Amino acid sequence: MSYYSHVPNWRDKIPCSLFYTGVYIPYVSWIPMLWVLISNIKNLPMKDFVRYHCYQAILFNMIAGFLPQLLGLVVSFIANLLSLLVIFQNSANLLVQATGTIIAVYWLLVKGAAIYAIVWTLRGRFTYLPPISQAVNLLLR
Repeated sequence: MSYYSHVPNWRDKIPCSLFYTGVYIPYVSWIPMLWVLISNIKNLPMKDFVRYHCYQAILFNMIAGFLPQLLGLVVSFIANLLSLLVIFQNSANLLVQATGTIIAVYWLLVKGAAIYAIVWTLRGRFTYLPPISQAVNLLLR
């Protein structure tokens, strides 16, 4: 076994970078989960690079899709509570409008993080997305 056997090749880099496109193409977000399941069922060995990016892409896609829905749910609940009080009717409308802006900025940040992950994965590096990467490192220990 040579010293450079752990260096990812293009057969590793391209699929791993495509895992992060789930932000842009929704049905792609299932591919890393299927990759892990099939490799576990068939007892296929996975390189550390591929395993790391599979798990990170799964968490990244889950968080990217879940947080805006959670924020929308919380804001609609608060807006409904505020609209029950006639005094705060305008505040409820402003809160709902501000939520749309917050979610738009959130999606810009998520898409930027996806581009970062795609580029660094194509370069053969382990990407660092702060809370997600820490969870993946704990998971893979």
